[in-house]
Amino acid sequence: RRRIARDLHDGVLQDISYTAAALGLIMLEAEGTGLGEELQNAVDAIRRSAQGLREAVDDLRLEDEEGRPFPELVESLVRRVRTMARDVETSLEVEEGFPTASLGETGTQLLRIIQEAVTNARRHSGAKRVSVSLRIEESNLVSEISDNGRGFGSETSPGMGLRSMRERAALIGGELEIESEPGQGTSVQVRL
Repeated sequence: RRRIARDLHDGVLQDISYTAAALGLIMLEAEGTGLGEELQNAVDAIRRSAQGLREAVDDLRLEDEEGRPFPELVESLVRRVRTMARDVETSLEVEEGFPTASLGETGTQLLRIIQEAVTNARRHSGAKRVSVSLRIEESNLVSEISDNGRGFGSETSPGMGLRSMRERAALIGGELEIESEPGQGTSVQVRL
């Protein structure tokens, strides 16, 4: 995983970034030729690809962090989200009493659920605020991700991301609850 992440970052991602910059220069030279819109679409597609690749590299590196305290992992994830989505206010609240130890494989799966929920809020909901909270309720660990985005109704078919979150929660013996209504945002809660 480390080698693949490094190779993708140092090779493919650099080539994609170079291509986006080169197309930008070509756009300047092509001004007035009617190719501007097509070139801009190509540049936008390359930038989206680069962003997706950066996220994949970050995902590959998550496995290396399994031994770190879980709240630190979530804090690191939130920092990355703030860097990638500067127009979305992303907050983290870790309530007193939440374990500061590593959660091992359980933590890795839970972190992936949090990551998917935050990514969905950032990409699909139009949210301006996303909050992540970690707390203890009775004898359960609870992670909640909520946003103020457009939400969705019960008629919405679950996508791969929602199915993946459910599978991961089941894998670690957790319960996943998703509450959403059109215009009311979304809340994803994992209880272990």
